[in-house]
Amino acid sequence: MAHHSLIKPRFGAQSRALVADSYQTARSVLAAQLRALGVDHVTQCGRAGEVRQHMAARSYDVLVCEHSLSDGTQGQDLIDELRRSGHLGLGTVVLMLSSLASYQVVAQVAESALDGFVIKPYAVGDLEDRVLRAFARKESLKDILQALDEQRYGDSLALCEQRFRARGPHWTSAARLGAELAIRQGQMALASAMFEAVIADNAVPWAKLGIARVLEAGDRKAEALSTVEGLLASEPSYADAYDVMGRIHAEQGQFGAAIHAYRQAVKITPHSVARAQKFGILCHYAGEADEATAALEHAIAVGSASPHFDHQTLLLLSVCRYRSSDLDGLQACRAHLDTALDNPAIDGLRRERLQRMQALAVGFERLLGGDTPGASASAADVARALMAPPFDAEAATNLLALVSAAAAAGGALPQAAGWVREAGLRFCVSKHATELLVRACDGMPAFADLLRTAHAEISEATRQALSEGLAGRHRQAAETLVGWAERTLNTKLLEVAEATLTRYQGRIAGAEELQARCVALAERNGRALRQRLLAEAGGETPPGGVWLP
Repeated sequence: MAHHSLIKPRFGAQSRALVADSYQTARSVLAAQLRALGVDHVTQCGRAGEVRQHMAARSYDVLVCEHSLSDGTQGQDLIDELRRSGHLGLGTVVLMLSSLASYQVVAQVAESALDGFVIKPYAVGDLEDRVLRAFARKESLKDILQALDEQRYGDSLALCEQRFRARGPHWTSAARLGAELAIRQGQMALASAMFEAVIADNAVPWAKLGIARVLEAGDRKAEALSTVEGLLASEPSYADAYDVMGRIHAEQGQFGAAIHAYRQAVKITPHSVARAQKFGILCHYAGEADEATAALEHAIAVGSASPHFDHQTLLLLSVCRYRSSDLDGLQACRAHLDTALDNPAIDGLRRERLQRMQALAVGFERLLGGDTPGASASAADVARALMAPPFDAEAATNLLALVSAAAAAGGALPQAAGWVREAGLRFCVSKHATELLVRACDGMPAFADLLRTAHAEISEATRQALSEGLAGRHRQAAETLVGWAERTLNTKLLEVAEATLTRYQGRIAGAEELQARCVALAERNGRALRQRLLAEAGGETPPGGVWLP
């Protein structure tokens, strides 16, 4: 009764809960239990589509979701989607139910930072206890969560730090949120202090991984890897730690080590769509053909119906099918892309990206069917947009794969060398990026040479401009960088130009004009567009972290 008296005032007369469970009986029992705890209105549904409709129509105090719904939707995927769409705020209590208590299920839920996880069958007291604790924490962090929902990130971080310094109620939860905000705002010392304090209070894995992420963000990769390795020695099944390890290895070009890390993460959480896709894509670019095919097939099997499914998975599997001369498999991939394009919800730049992938898949299909001129025409259609803002490194890699395959098959592509050079000058921003483009040119060493030459030209232009700056000719250095960036649309050159203008602004005559050219260039090369798309994506959940809008 004491518990009820605490819960009922929090719910109030207009309180609402949404129950998503595949079984009618289970839904009814759960709804009755929530009403007994003081919830005024309880809505029941059994499919992901119904959940989306209800959450889009109104807000709820509580969402209780089954781990795996009967329509194949994973509860965690659905929750992530609702958060990104803005239909599930941080103030809503989110509980997950499961009849499975396997480590894989528990690990996936634990790293998702939900408000509670209940194993079926459960006692009423267990449910009440989870709800009570969740509401107590939400109420305690109400000002912080409200600031986050309103995207007042500075205010939210200040409130988190205040709670953390005072060791106030639920300060570890405030520190977890605050550390994520601090990382995003570049306040690494504060993030590290918060993580270290949580470790000292209670050595939870996410705090140890947070330290590794701070080190990684500070470009202290070796220390970050050492920290992750130490964490995995005591927590060998912590999938998020393998994510960070794999990312660091991949960024350093250590593909074998990266593949091993992601392979472990997929084994621990085989239903994670994002991990399955990362693993398959990495195997593909690392040249591990058999493992790439199997991994990409797995990603499609577990994730093709998920809103988080990335259709790049289908295109890369198309490349694998082409290289193994599997025409039926290639046609199946293209059919998947055709079906995706029939979805009216995919519009704008997403549709343009998907159409580009479909055109390339058709090109591989034509090539394998002996229609080399048709494949060359498909490549030419995509290459027309090579210097357009939405065209990115992913698109360039995909295009180079088809161009190289067509050229190796004897296709008449007189413009191929020009396309490769344009792609290299635009997207060879680092040695690592260059080698990824090179790997797409399988069987065409001449194209690989063109890409490496383009990277050398970009590096030399950067070196010369920096030398001008060191010699005190700052205006000339900035003009050189901006001019090269305008000709190539290379993001590295743009960023070095911006850094030069920022550092020597007071010594550069007409710096405002050069800065205006940089702003215009950010639109032309697609950087501003990518930033807007990321902002519209609705937030992210970093490894070991929590979702932030």
